[in-house]
Amino acid sequence: MSRPMMKLTACSSGNPMNLLAKVLLSGIILTFLFYSTPESYAQSLSNTDLTTINVDDFSDEQLLNYVRQAQNSGYTQSQLEAFARQRGMPESEIVKLRRRVEQLGVVTGSDQQLDQGQMLAGRTIPIQSEDEIFGRLVSPEAFEVPTEEEEKIFGFSLFRSENLNFTPNLNIPTPKNYVLGPGDEIVVDLWGATQQYWSLKVSPEGSVRPEDLSPVYVNGLTIEAAEKKIINRLSQVYGGLKSSNGQEPTIFYQVSLGNIRTINVTIVGEVNSPGNYALNSLSSVFTALHAAGGPEKDGTFRSVKLMRDNKLKAEIDLYDFLVDGIRPNDELLRDGDVVIVKLYHAKVEVEGEVKRPGIYEFKEGEKFSDLLKYAGGFGSEAFKSFITVWRNGNSGRQILNVTLEDFDKVELQDGDNVVVRTIDNQYNNRVLIEGAVFLEGEYQLTEGLTVRQLIEKANGPKGSAYMTRGTIYRMRDDFSQETIPFDLGRVLSGADEDILLQREDRVKISSIYDLNEEFYVEIIGEVARSGVYNFFERMTVEDLIILAGGLAQGASGASVEISRRNKEGAEDRLSEIITMDIDESLNLANGSGIFIQPFDQIYIRRTQNYNIQQQVKVEGEVMSPGVYSLSRKDERISDIITRAQGLTKYAYPEGAILIRKTEFAEKLTDSEVNLEKLDELRKKIEADTSDNFNQARRELFERLGEIEEDIKRRKAQKEEAVGLRVTRELTQEIVASDSISSDEELPEEEPTILDLNEILSNPGSKYDFIMREGDVISIPPKLETVRVAGEVISPLNVRYDASMTFKDYINESGGFTSNAKKGRSYVQYPNGRRRQTRRFLFFKFFPKVEPGSTILVSRKPERPGINLQSIIAATGSVATLALVIDRLSN
Repeated sequence: MSRPMMKLTACSSGNPMNLLAKVLLSGIILTFLFYSTPESYAQSLSNTDLTTINVDDFSDEQLLNYVRQAQNSGYTQSQLEAFARQRGMPESEIVKLRRRVEQLGVVTGSDQQLDQGQMLAGRTIPIQSEDEIFGRLVSPEAFEVPTEEEEKIFGFSLFRSENLNFTPNLNIPTPKNYVLGPGDEIVVDLWGATQQYWSLKVSPEGSVRPEDLSPVYVNGLTIEAAEKKIINRLSQVYGGLKSSNGQEPTIFYQVSLGNIRTINVTIVGEVNSPGNYALNSLSSVFTALHAAGGPEKDGTFRSVKLMRDNKLKAEIDLYDFLVDGIRPNDELLRDGDVVIVKLYHAKVEVEGEVKRPGIYEFKEGEKFSDLLKYAGGFGSEAFKSFITVWRNGNSGRQILNVTLEDFDKVELQDGDNVVVRTIDNQYNNRVLIEGAVFLEGEYQLTEGLTVRQLIEKANGPKGSAYMTRGTIYRMRDDFSQETIPFDLGRVLSGADEDILLQREDRVKISSIYDLNEEFYVEIIGEVARSGVYNFFERMTVEDLIILAGGLAQGASGASVEISRRNKEGAEDRLSEIITMDIDESLNLANGSGIFIQPFDQIYIRRTQNYNIQQQVKVEGEVMSPGVYSLSRKDERISDIITRAQGLTKYAYPEGAILIRKTEFAEKLTDSEVNLEKLDELRKKIEADTSDNFNQARRELFERLGEIEEDIKRRKAQKEEAVGLRVTRELTQEIVASDSISSDEELPEEEPTILDLNEILSNPGSKYDFIMREGDVISIPPKLETVRVAGEVISPLNVRYDASMTFKDYINESGGFTSNAKKGRSYVQYPNGRRRQTRRFLFFKFFPKVEPGSTILVSRKPERPGINLQSIIAATGSVATLALVIDRLSN
């Protein structure tokens, strides 16, 4: 009685009995640990009883040590097996020890060490490289980069992929149809009433010899047929292998394949690397093709032939695998087989809207439907009614249009170029509706569809629909267009005949707003959000002011103007002006209830004397420095100094300076100032972490939440005063035209020279400037030094001495350098005023020096040296001038 085949480990030594040898060897070493030579082992085995050994008493580490020591002793497996059984080692303990060693994954002698993941429950072969399995293979580096034509060939890259190699699966039970030959190894395992294990190698004569019995001829037999012959022969010794007298067998068996042989296969024809290949005996035709690199561009994929004993054994169509993933006729190879790849029979190229464009080989009799299957079918946008074929005829090129009905009838020809077109954007059953309906869009043109039915499908007209007219835009057969008007109200009510729609008709339902200008109104001036707003029927000025966020504080007591487009007025009138006033409560005092008309412009004027606070700053040596708010438009420097309680006794009025913003400084509008203050309040509330955050403060914080976005919006929409913009642009033009100062940046602040002593002595005089917003008056303390800089030997600060002159300070600094331009020296006083050195004849008059002054000595400009070229040029110019004078005089 047999059972399903168990898999046994076949190692590279070619003898699966090594596993039993190491088991027996381990058991023997348990007793003879102290012997280290084969002779000492033999002597000990002859005098030792192993019947009482218990494998469970030993740890894994002890077993590993025993196995290694036995390996070093040099015993053969047959000697160890005979010795162990001679001394009475129980078969059960041998089996136990075998399992223990299998779990440890250790081999002895010439066996390789298997990883624990490879110790499978059945026959396994140690994992080998491709070279070990197939012999000489074509490496990926040997392939040339495929040409554009080769990349189009369907299946060309199949056998050139590193990820697909058709390696035989060696971790499965031996195929029943596997044919044995010389070099194969047969494993026979008996258990039950007896325990036996043989590894039988098929001899060159094709036979095996189990248990010293007569040879059993197995060459050319399948593993299943060989099993029957071997068991029949062993049953002559082991009667328990077969049932007798109605009793079940007492010995069970398994016959399986151990190591497999190597076969020689020849691959010829149109392949990448034809030649002889050494493959294992489980290899198939696909394995051989991969070893040779697959068919070349002119090789066939449809008729790969396997020749055996000079006869055709199988013919393989590789498209079966490429298209359906099956491998019919993929026979196992035998020694001496020949795989031949001939030239292709015929090819066609498929382009356009198919899922897999490319070059395809076809067999005789195949139709366009077969080609379409290989190409993966039509693409999603393919025109399927017919395909275009460019064909080589006997006398020239031809064009065929193959309709869908003829796909199964028209045969392919070599060289055909098949093009599948893309479907155009024209619809066969589409109508469109747009405009004042609830569901605009495209609809299916059903048989008998009319305008009224289409409008009903679109959920009917909107309230804004223009009921007296609709339009159908129709495309004629010659692609010209025509319009068909209709009365929408009468068609819907049935008073007019309904209109039958055609393919690609476009129905337009106009809105009353499409036929008029889009109405709007505009509000400008003292409101929170000035700008353009939608027009509403019966809208009043109060309604528009509410939309604009309400009146600003500056609108109190001011007037409102409405500018209305002139429709029927006099010829010289541009617009109609309507005025009304705003009372102290920011309500319209008269004109309330006037309805706004489309395109009205409403101007909210500012109260004449309304202004927000304007601030200036006083710093330095005054009794009360700080920020001051201007009280009058004509408030002067002397007024501000008086409000600051005058100068301190340490003040140096001669050095006072006024810093004033230029036209390039950013100026905030009243609304922007208010928004920034409110934003500051919002941030302060946000930073407050105390618990006294009552409901009023929460509501205030929520109201202020939109302030930041409002600031950004106003800055983006800001328009500066025209006069200020023109002044700035003129200044920029002047600076740009000056080649010296063109690269200078225009400052936002500039100093202004003051004569503070004159201002305080004569308030209101021409020296007493009227203050502007943002002005800063800076009054320094008394200064005691004079700074000397520029082209002097030692620039430094010198103590001020009223008795010292300009030249004295120069001398204190070591005198002029050789590059100094003495006539361009000047003094800059603390208040910004400058005085330059003056000349009269041969005399120089240097300016007076005051405390805190800076003496600056200019540098001579560099002059280019005189060279021969410049001398020649000058001489030529003089000669030319002399010639001109001579001619004129004559």
